[in-house]
Order: sequence, then C-alpha cells, then structure tokens
Amino acid sequence: MSEIVSIDCVTWQDFKVQILTELFGDRVFKRGAFLFRGQGDADWSLTSSYDRWFECRGLDEKYRVDYASELLKNFQEEIQTAGVDEIVREDEVLSLALGQHYGLPTRLLDWTESPYVAAFFAFVGLLDLEKEGDVAVWALDKESFVWSKERGVELLSVPAHSNVRLRNQEGKFSICRGPFRSLEDYVANFLKMLKTPVLFKFVIPASEGSHALADLDAMGINPLRCYPDLTGAAAAARLRHWLFNLD
Repeated sequence: MSEIVSIDCVTWQDFKVQILTELFGDRVFKRGAFLFRGQGDADWSLTSSYDRWFECRGLDEKYRVDYASELLKNFQEEIQTAGVDEIVREDEVLSLALGQHYGLPTRLLDWTESPYVAAFFAFVGLLDLEKEGDVAVWALDKESFVWSKERGVELLSVPAHSNVRLRNQEGKFSICRGPFRSLEDYVANFLKMLKTPVLFKFVIPASEGSHALADLDAMGINPLRCYPDLTGAAAAARLRHWLFNLD
C-alpha cells in the first residue's frame, strides 16, 4: 500500500466521477473529510514557496527550518510601520498568511474544501495557452493521524477577517515545520504505519481546460468569485471572451 495514490482521469467528466468514487465509494461527499489543491502541472510536487526558494539558493540543509523562522520574524518587524493590526503582527499564522499573500516565501500551502475550486486553480492558469501535458488536483485525507504540529506538518484554518478572497476560496493551509522538501517527502516517513493512503493525485489532461472552465463557470466557480475585486473582473472578462470564441 502506498501513502500516495495517483488516478489518471481521461476527461473532465471522468474526473468528476473519479473524485467521488475514489474518495467516498458509494457514500455521499463529506465536506471537511478531505482538503483539495489544484496545480497547473501534474509534475509539480507539493512544495511550498519557501522550500522552492531554499532549494534554488543551494543553502545548507541544516538551516531549512531556521531560515523560515528568521524570514517570518523579519517580516513581522517590517510590517510594524505599515499600519498592520497588532493582532496580525503578533500571530504566527496570520502573519504567515499575510506574508504569503504579498510574496514572502513561507512554508504554507493553500488548500480548499472544494474539489471544484481546486480544479479551477489547476486550469485557470492555462487560459489562452495551448498547453500540453496534464494538470493535477490533489486530495489530502484531513482525518489522518499524520497531520499534527508535533509530527511535522500541521493543518490550519486561518480566520478570514476582511479577506474576501480567503473566504470565497474556502481556504485552508498546511504548514511544514520539519526538515522536509515537500509533503510527499513528509508522508513517506509514515509508510509502514499507514493503513490507508494519505494523499490522492487526480491527473487530468490540460486539453480538458475549456470543458472544465466552462462547467465550473456554470457552477459559479470563476475568477470573479475567487478574486472578488477588479482583478477578478478582468480575469472573468478574459474567460468569457475565451469561452465564447472557442471553435
């Protein structure tokens, strides 16, 4: 038994069937049992922006955890003069979420409770592109014992406060606190202890993007919902134009 299961989905419709049958069998969808993450390339690992930053600089492995803490401390000091609420500045998780939003390399990974919101993020980056290959929607078994602060990777719910994007995207986070390059590396440590898989990777052809984005738009999952501001309005206009002019 592997800690990660990979499922090839031939079409978008196949994905909609597989995501339910693989995770729930004959049962109905249970919100909160799994978290989902979409990635625009199926070959990408579940690696945080900080760990990519760390790898690119060829830094000594023994500093992987320490440098992440140092970056956050520096950020918390810098935002004191930026008018950021003290509650945010003094809270580790709120500071990390804010920093990630503005480009700080962090060990957070974004997740959502909706497989369709995750699929939107997997496909939306392909808009206007003739991309070959595959995208991926990952599912994480939220109820597995492996997710804990003490073991090395914690699952977080961040209060949305005035962050409409976070609320509309049904956002959750994982944070790695140990010396691991990716979530795949982390869960591999538990292989002998696991009775069921921890991660599921649903692979979908990138060429299914038009079918997926049109279907998701019909569900109300589109740029204007996920980015409820002028950025979302501009992206929604592009999506409408793209879908309308498909052959």
